[in-house]
Amino acid sequence: MVAGKNTGGPSLVGRDQELAALTDMMDAVRSGTAQTAVVSGDAGVGKTALVQAACAAAGPGDVILRGAALPLGDVTVPYLGLRSALRSAPSYTPAVPFSAAMDGGYAGNVPLLVDDWLTSASATTPVFLVIDDLHCVDQDTLDVLMYLAGGPSERRLGIICTLRAGELGESHPLQTWLADVRRLSQVRMLDLGPLDRPATESQIAGILGAPPPQSLVTDVFGRTAGNPYFTALLVGGLPAGAAELPQGLHGDLRQAVLRSWRGLPQGARNLTRLLAVAGRAVTEHELAAVATCDKLQDSTRVPLFLQAASARGILDLGPNGTYWFHPLIAEVLELDVSADERKIRHAAFASMYELQASTDPDPQLPAVIADHYYFAGNSPAAYRWALAAGDPLNASGSAAERLRMLQRAASLHHQVSGEERAQRELWDRIRATAQTTGAFAAELEAVDALLAGMDLSAEPLAAAELLIRRTHLRYSTGQEFYAMDGVTEAVRLSGAAPESWQHAFALAEFSYACQWNGLPGGPAAAASSLEAARRAGHPRALSYALTASAMVAVRADLPDRAAQLARQGAAEALKAHDFWGYVHAISWLGNAQEAWTSALYADLMHAGRLELAACGGPHTYVAKLAADEAASHLVVGNWRATQEALRIAISLDPGPMGDVSGRLTAARLALLQGRGAEAAAHLARAEEINTDSGAFVNLSFAAVRAQVESAVGHFRMSYESALAGAMRPGPPPTMCEWLLPLAARALADLAQQARDTGFPPDGFVAEARQLKERFPSGLFESGSHTDLYRRQTTAFSLLYEAELGRVRRVPGIGGSWVLAADAFNAGNLPWEEAYCCRRAVEAMLLQGQSGRHRAPALLRRGLALARELRSAPEQEALERLAVHAHIAADPLPAVGVKRAHLPGLTPREQVILEFVVAGKTYSEIASALVISEKTVSSHISNMLRKTGAGNRVDLARLAGLDAVTPGN
Repeated sequence: MVAGKNTGGPSLVGRDQELAALTDMMDAVRSGTAQTAVVSGDAGVGKTALVQAACAAAGPGDVILRGAALPLGDVTVPYLGLRSALRSAPSYTPAVPFSAAMDGGYAGNVPLLVDDWLTSASATTPVFLVIDDLHCVDQDTLDVLMYLAGGPSERRLGIICTLRAGELGESHPLQTWLADVRRLSQVRMLDLGPLDRPATESQIAGILGAPPPQSLVTDVFGRTAGNPYFTALLVGGLPAGAAELPQGLHGDLRQAVLRSWRGLPQGARNLTRLLAVAGRAVTEHELAAVATCDKLQDSTRVPLFLQAASARGILDLGPNGTYWFHPLIAEVLELDVSADERKIRHAAFASMYELQASTDPDPQLPAVIADHYYFAGNSPAAYRWALAAGDPLNASGSAAERLRMLQRAASLHHQVSGEERAQRELWDRIRATAQTTGAFAAELEAVDALLAGMDLSAEPLAAAELLIRRTHLRYSTGQEFYAMDGVTEAVRLSGAAPESWQHAFALAEFSYACQWNGLPGGPAAAASSLEAARRAGHPRALSYALTASAMVAVRADLPDRAAQLARQGAAEALKAHDFWGYVHAISWLGNAQEAWTSALYADLMHAGRLELAACGGPHTYVAKLAADEAASHLVVGNWRATQEALRIAISLDPGPMGDVSGRLTAARLALLQGRGAEAAAHLARAEEINTDSGAFVNLSFAAVRAQVESAVGHFRMSYESALAGAMRPGPPPTMCEWLLPLAARALADLAQQARDTGFPPDGFVAEARQLKERFPSGLFESGSHTDLYRRQTTAFSLLYEAELGRVRRVPGIGGSWVLAADAFNAGNLPWEEAYCCRRAVEAMLLQGQSGRHRAPALLRRGLALARELRSAPEQEALERLAVHAHIAADPLPAVGVKRAHLPGLTPREQVILEFVVAGKTYSEIASALVISEKTVSSHISNMLRKTGAGNRVDLARLAGLDAVTPGN
C-alpha cells in the first residue's frame, strides 16, 4: 500500500540509472536488509519526481510513509516531516504511541519510540519512510533519522530522503549530519545532476506531445541548462509546432527563479543585476572596475556582496571568475533592468574589455566585446569587433562562434559600409565557416547571396561550383531533391573550361541527378567526369566523379568495381575535407557491398561515422551516417544498437537530413514495439522538416506513413500511402519492398473489418485483384542484388501473396504464411518473420485450417522472436492466441533449456543460443523452431564466427552457462 499524497512534478526522463539504483535499494529492503538513500540535487532537478517514480512501482504489500518539511523561516515545528509521514500510516499498522513525546514530551525518547514502532511495522511488510526537503528539517528530526539509519540491518526498513544541495552553507547543521551518515554502511548517496540535451528533448516531447524542433531544444536547453522544473515552466503552454520560445518569461518561472535572490541584501541585488549583462564569467577585479564606472555600486563592497550571493546559491565563485548558478537567473535579472540602463551597462563592459584586450591575448574577448557593443547600440564598433572575432586566425577553436560573429557582421554591413566587395568577402567567409561546421542553412543563405550578387557569365566556374553546392544544400535542408535545372546550368557554365575541376564536378553531379531522376545520360556523364577529374587532379572533383561512377557500377550489377570506386571516392573526399562528399561515397560503398537491409551495411555506416568523427567531421554529417546505421540495425532486429545510433543521430543538432532519417527510423522502432503515439509524433516531425517528402526517394516516408496509419487503424489511409509510394515515377523509394505487402495488408484488414461488422468484403476483394493486376510482383531496388537481398525479395513476394490471400480468405493460407516466415528467417528480417508466424497461427487455429498440429511450434517460434525484439503488438497477439488455443506460451522446450544471452547476436541467434546451451541437437532445434537443419547449421556457423567460439560447447561457455552434451 502506498500512503501519502503524490504532489506531482516534472516528468521523469533521463533518469534510468538513478531510478535503477533506487529500485535496487528498495529491492534490498524487501529482501530483509535495511537501507537508507539520500537523494541530493539543485532545486527543480527532479529529486521528488525520481522518488515518486520509485514509490509508484512499489509492491502491493509495501507501506510508503511520506512526509515533507516546510521552509518556515524562524518558526520551528518539531518533527514536522516525521509527523506528516506517520499520519499516513495505514490502519493495519501498529498504533503510533509517541505523539505526546513529539508534542513536547521527553525528546530523548522519540528516536527510540520511532525506531521501535518502525521495527514492529516492518516485521510483517516492507516499510519505506520518505522525507522530502531534508534541508528544511529541524535538528530533532535529523537525530531521529540518524538513529534509524544506524539501526539494525536485519529488517525490512527503507529510508529515503531528498535535499536541496545548493542551499547548504558551510555552517548549515545538515553538513555535519551528512558527514556522519555517509560513514554508515547501509547508506547510499545519490547525487542528481541536470538532464543532458537528449533527455531534455525527451521531456519537451512529452510536454508538447510531439518531437520538438531542434531549434526549440537548443533554445530551451540553453536557458534551463537541463533543469526539468524550469524546462516544464518554459515549455508548458507552447503549441506543439513551436520552433522557439516566445520573448520574455511568464510569472511562474520568474517567481521560481528569483525565490532565493529576493533574500539578498540590496547591495548584492544591485551587483547581480549588473552582473546579469556581463555575458560571461567575470573576475572580482573586472566586476569592481565596471561597478565603479556604473556609479551605482561601491566597488569596495563587491567581495562581500559576491559572498552573499554565493551563499544563497545565486552565484558560483570559481577560481577563474564568477558564474551564475543557473543561466535563467541572469536572464530574469537582465529583464528587470530598463533598456536604457542595459545599454549603459553593456557599453561599460565593452569599454572595460576593449581596454583589457590590448594586453590580454584571450581569443574569446573579440566576440564578447562585439556583443556588448551590439547591445549598447554602437553598430560601427560591433561590426569591427565581429569581423575580428570571425577571423579564421582567431585561435578560440569555436567555428560555430566565428560563424555567429560573421553573421552578426553581415547583419550590420549596410549600416556601416556600402562597399560591395567587402560584402562579398564577408559572404565567402560565412560560407566557408558554415561548411566547416555543417551549418547547412547558414551556408545556403551565403550561397544564395553570392549567386544573387554575381554575374554568372563573367564568372562561370565560380558560379558552376556554387550552383552544385546549392543543389546539395537544398537537398540537405529538405527543400528540393536533386533538381535538374541547377546541375544542368552548372554543366553549361563550366563547359567554357572543359579541363577545369569545376566542369568535372558539375558533370559528376549531373550524372548523379540523372540517375536519381531516372533520366538517361547518367553513365556517360559519370565517365566524362571521371576522365576530366583525373586530368584536373583535384581531390574534390575526383571524389564526386568516383562516387557517381560507383553509383553507375552498382546499377550495372558490378559490385566489386562499385566498392573500389566508392572507397577511393571517400579517401579523396577526406583529402579535400569535403564531408558531404565523404558521406556521399560511404553510402555508395555500403550499397556496393550489401543491401541496406543488412548487418553488414550497418557496420559499414558505423565504421564510416567513426572515421568521419576522427577526421573532425561536423556532427551534422556524423548524424546522417548514424541515422543510416540505425535504419539498418532496425531491420535486422538489433533494436538496442538502433537506440544507440539514434541517440547520436537525433541528439544535439543533427541537421535536417540526419533529423529526418533518424525520425523515420525512430518512428518505425516505436511502432514495431507498440508505441503508436510516439511513432506518429516522430513521423509528424519528419514531415515538418521535409515538406516535399514524396520527392525524396532516398527516404522511407511512404512505407513508414503506411505502417503508422495501419497501426492506428486507418487502413484506407495506409493503403493510399503505400500505393502512392509504389506508383511514384522514377526509381522506387527506400523501403519499396514493404509497399505492396503493406497495401495488400491494408485491404486485408479492411476486408476483415467488413466481415466482423456483417458487411460483404467484395469491394476490397476487387481492389486486391486490381492491385495484383497492376503489380503482378513486388517492387525492388534496381542494380546489383546480393544473395541476401534476393532472399529478402523472395520473402516480400511471399508476404505480398499471403496478404492478398488473406483478403480473399484463400483455403490453406496458413501454409503460405509459414513459407513467408521461413523466407524472412533466411533473409534475416525478424520483425516480419514474427508477424508471419502470428498470421500462420491465426490461420491454423482460428480458421480451422489444415496443419493445426504445427501451430504450437509456430506460436512459440513467433513469441520467442517477439519477446527478444520487444515487439509488444506481436507478443500480445500471440499470447492471446495461446490462451485461446490452450497452448503453453513458452518459446523454449519444457525441459533442459536455460536463458542465455551474448551481445552482437540477432534475435533469431539468441533463441538458437538457448537451445545450444541446453545441448539440443540440430534436429531438435529445427523441429522446435519449424526451420530446416541447414538453416540451424547456418545460424550456428554465424554465431561461432561472431563470438570467436571454437564449437558449440565453447559457445555455451561464453554465454556463462554449462553446456549439456547433445543427446544426454
